[in-house]
Amino acid sequence: MPYAYKKSERLKKNTEFIATMKGKRLSFDGLSLFYSGNSRDHFRVGISVSKRLANAVKRNKVRRQMRNAIMHVLAGYSLGYDLVFVARKELYTAEYSKILAAVEAVLHGAVLGRQHSEGSK
Repeated sequence: MPYAYKKSERLKKNTEFIATMKGKRLSFDGLSLFYSGNSRDHFRVGISVSKRLANAVKRNKVRRQMRNAIMHVLAGYSLGYDLVFVARKELYTAEYSKILAAVEAVLHGAVLGRQHSEGSK
């Protein structure tokens, strides 16, 4: 069974989203990742999907697929970062494999890639 993040590992409040979005940003293939460090020893994840681009059914489908991809990629990692994923227009029509590739690319480019470089010092 893939890793499932708990309620304590979710960003729920608007102030948490805003604070994280003031951090660094990385975009790739229709997906933007905003991230900043936190004082915990685990990730906290938030997903944002705009109402302007699709109806509720498509937004929820994209959100479910992103959540599944995030859980798949973050399995086995425990770093202290707050992450906010923002879906752009390209992801609404994308297949799951493209969403998974985009999530892997932004996470390895921003957060997970740093773990190996910091650990080797």
